[in-house]
Amino acid sequence: MWPGWNLATWHLLSGFVYGGISPPDLVSPPGSLYGTAFRYADKTRNNGAYTRSVDQAVCDPPRAVALYFEAASNGAAPPLDFTLYVPAGFGSLAGVKIPPNVEETDDPGRIFTARFAGGGREVW
Repeated sequence: MWPGWNLATWHLLSGFVYGGISPPDLVSPPGSLYGTAFRYADKTRNNGAYTRSVDQAVCDPPRAVALYFEAASNGAAPPLDFTLYVPAGFGSLAGVKIPPNVEETDDPGRIFTARFAGGGREVW
């Protein structure tokens, strides 16, 4: 039996936004919306502290996003300055709320956009 459309859509969009539906340790930096925004924010506004490089073409350490999640969640480091807007219901992954960079919205003009540098100076 095939899953229902709601489950299939959720799986597809989770993969698009986070690179998979697995725990936050496995969020894919280069292959997802969240990962791309994270990597750009880290490299351009955080001197590559998590990705270990400011070069956008350099591969990141496999756990770069997981290290960021841990530091941002426990207050060891401030959150990176970006917000990714996702549809309602996609603000968490495997039951874990994504740190303060993800905001759920019903506004079709904001869904799947990212804002950097205080929310308005750079918009993707």
